[in-house]
Amino acid sequence: MNVFKKVAKGLQVEANANRPRLMPSYRSGKPQFKDWDTERAINEGFKVSTYVYSCVYRIMKAVASVPLKVYEDGEYNPEHPLQMLLDDPHPFYSMQDIMERMAAHLYLGGNSIIQIIRLESKGGLPVELFPLNPDKVSPVPDQATFISYYEYNIGDKIERLEAKDVIHDMFTDPANPYWGMSPLQAAAMIVDTDVEAVKWNKVTMQNRAVTDGVFAFKHDLTGAQYKEAKEHVREQYSAKGRGPWVLGNEVEYIPMSLSPTEMDFIESRKMTREDICSIFQVPPPMVGIYDKATLSNIETARKIFWLDGIIPYLKDVLDTLNKSLAREFGENVEIKADTSMVKALQENLNEKVEAAYKFKQMGWSLEEINERLDLGFPKSKG
Repeated sequence: MNVFKKVAKGLQVEANANRPRLMPSYRSGKPQFKDWDTERAINEGFKVSTYVYSCVYRIMKAVASVPLKVYEDGEYNPEHPLQMLLDDPHPFYSMQDIMERMAAHLYLGGNSIIQIIRLESKGGLPVELFPLNPDKVSPVPDQATFISYYEYNIGDKIERLEAKDVIHDMFTDPANPYWGMSPLQAAAMIVDTDVEAVKWNKVTMQNRAVTDGVFAFKHDLTGAQYKEAKEHVREQYSAKGRGPWVLGNEVEYIPMSLSPTEMDFIESRKMTREDICSIFQVPPPMVGIYDKATLSNIETARKIFWLDGIIPYLKDVLDTLNKSLAREFGENVEIKADTSMVKALQENLNEKVEAAYKFKQMGWSLEEINERLDLGFPKSKG
């Protein structure tokens, strides 16, 4: 160990001793308790709610469409070992698949867990990335190191995953510094209400417990007339479904039960779908809801979707990947998202170009402008 590493280790030990205590001592070294089940969120939300599925699917596809590029000393390096890892991270999954799974796990469960696979023959550097089911992984807090290790429960045994071998991204739960919170958790009652409304409507339409109504004749019917009227109703009911029925005069139809429209089924679902979309930061037109849509506000919705939803999410993921993965390859290595081909952001790029032109006229260098506006050009172009 050289002198610089000794100094760094000494400073780390001193910092550990000065850190505030985040839990009682009896909780240190024990797996974190979880109050949310990702698998249940998938089965009772993602797989049964059209709006949850649509929102999460749209996010997954948008995020995975953005290429990840490795920069070394500020310049894109397509031959860098980390770039090669991102291009081929798993025996069966592409990086696009992994990014989709990360998004699904985060938005449905609040946490994403990826195991780093290393080879000693490669100097212990990462060679593969394996996404794990967050339900089967639990962080084990430690007062000195924050997280000592992770427990991976695969049913017949519990494996220990070292903290340095785990990429753990989470959506912040203000009450828990070790485990994240899903947006779906906040919307659970709304989603349950919507799912139950759909089930109720399905059962009602298939097998209504109360008759739709009765035909009341204003005069007495003979046995033959009653039989003829009953047969007439049966024929029209089975043949024309919801179409109008013709029985003759002096008869009144009296409805006996409420229809789905009278129960305001459609309007109630509109309310819940708006809430679900807002929880996931997905404008309604992005999931095929065009009630109030025009060409102009659809384009605006697409831009809002990217600027207010996807871009902040990508920054979150990139911060985690850079901290837990890129640092393995050096302090001068960074992973960036290439959003240059996202059509919804092209207008934003045009605005940046205009700003860049003005900055250039003010005397700023191209390199300074590139860094300030995050235009994504290599430093050598400055």
